[in-house]
Amino acid sequence: MTNRRSISRERNPAASLILPIIVFLIPCESFPQLAIGRSKFVGNAVTWGYSIPSNYLSYWNQVTPGNDGKWGSVEGTRGTYNWSGLDALYNFALTNDIPFKDHNLIWGQQQPSWISSLDSATQRAAIKAWIDSVGHRYPLMDFIDVVNEPLRAPPDGGGNPARANYIRALGGSGATGWDWVVTAFTWARQACAPGVKLLINEYNVLQDNSITNTYIALIDTLKVRGLIDGIGIQGHYFEFKSAQGLTPVYSYPVSTLKYNLDRLTSATGLPIYISEFDINEPDDSTQLANYKIYYPLFWENRGVKGMTLWGYIQGDTWKANAYLVRIDGSERPALQWLRTYLTKYLLQPVVVSPLGTSSVPRNPLMIWHPSVAASSYRLQVATDDLFRDVMVDSTVADTLLRLAPLQASTKYYWHVAALNASDTGDFSAPVSITTGDTVEMGIDESEGIPRNFVLYQNYPNPFNPTTVIRYQLPKVSHVILKIYDVLGREVATVVDARQNAGYHGTTFNAAGLSSGIYFYRITAGTFTSVKKLVLVK
Repeated sequence: MTNRRSISRERNPAASLILPIIVFLIPCESFPQLAIGRSKFVGNAVTWGYSIPSNYLSYWNQVTPGNDGKWGSVEGTRGTYNWSGLDALYNFALTNDIPFKDHNLIWGQQQPSWISSLDSATQRAAIKAWIDSVGHRYPLMDFIDVVNEPLRAPPDGGGNPARANYIRALGGSGATGWDWVVTAFTWARQACAPGVKLLINEYNVLQDNSITNTYIALIDTLKVRGLIDGIGIQGHYFEFKSAQGLTPVYSYPVSTLKYNLDRLTSATGLPIYISEFDINEPDDSTQLANYKIYYPLFWENRGVKGMTLWGYIQGDTWKANAYLVRIDGSERPALQWLRTYLTKYLLQPVVVSPLGTSSVPRNPLMIWHPSVAASSYRLQVATDDLFRDVMVDSTVADTLLRLAPLQASTKYYWHVAALNASDTGDFSAPVSITTGDTVEMGIDESEGIPRNFVLYQNYPNPFNPTTVIRYQLPKVSHVILKIYDVLGREVATVVDARQNAGYHGTTFNAAGLSSGIYFYRITAGTFTSVKKLVLVK
């Protein structure tokens, strides 16, 4: 697959410009980026491209323009374009090989004032020209917010004349109820280079089930037309609770927020990006306490593929008390905690099976999803969930372990922790199993060697972009494991090696493949098996 970032600069008009960039000189300690080595990015917004903070890459590995991407910033005077800030941020992302998300094409705020004086037909032509200009100028961008806050722009504009102008010019509600949004996404798909992911972005979605339902319906309208690639949830603090000292006082239940976030993931199958996260609190301890509540809510959701914070330096954030780095370069406790949390999360394995299962074989096969930085894993089995009475305590290099027979008809708890040379992660949350009275057949209890060949279903499935494929070998075999597309074309060789008898697992990374159905096929001696896997980006 061709990497879009390797496309010639001849096709990249913004990259051909030499732009002066003023850099905020902020003293700071030297740390690796918060998301280094992780499958999700942790990015931030830069208010203006001419003032990129000098310590930006010490923390963040994705960038979004805070203001430079808005139409009102680029074309304040009709026909006169100021691309300098957006070009600077775009080239900064390309130079440092981090994802760039443009923000945004259509929004009823910060639009050019001159558009209100045009008739609807002329407005429509101007909007189309604006979308075409952005798409053609930035072919190597990774994401773009096509329509920002559409639920906050009802057909009458909600009292905002600019919003009403956009809606009328783009076709109003129409047959779909969202024709104006469909038009904007259709034009964006036509203007943007292949591989640029089109996103929608909205706030105040998760605290109300009915609003989540409306958002899902709009997303489905775009999805069936092949017009949307991801979902933006802004994640500002005011979407969850009122900031300290402010009125009215409110706090939405975390369980409701999590429920609706899970619904967005399961109902749409699209990746979710937390696009404008902040915790606006003046008191360090209060900000820290709320980071501990709300950041994991998003980061640990399987559907969330990246988080973008909305500013981080004191005096340069949208909300005055949302900063994480003081003007003198020192870090607030919330940022220090975030670094520690993400390091631990990197080591956190995910339990796969068995989970809360009854009548499991007395010699169950314990399986967990690998963590990125682990070199080995410690598995414990106990008869109580506090692990005071540990029956099994084993450290293994693999991500599965066949246990020796346990007692029959007994409830056990198990958890697993990841280890490497420099750190030990926390144990996963304990899960229970209850044994039956059988020992699984086909297992040599003395050696833990399987007696037959088996190819297991990959986990997770659907997946993005990594999944684990497991299999068992009853004897030493030359194993060939390949991935094929629906036309039968080979797209990857995952394993081609001689392997010992036992239980094996390998991680397949499909970052270079497009969404769709694929098949994986194993050959080991005379044994052959094929299973289906689904990649959803």
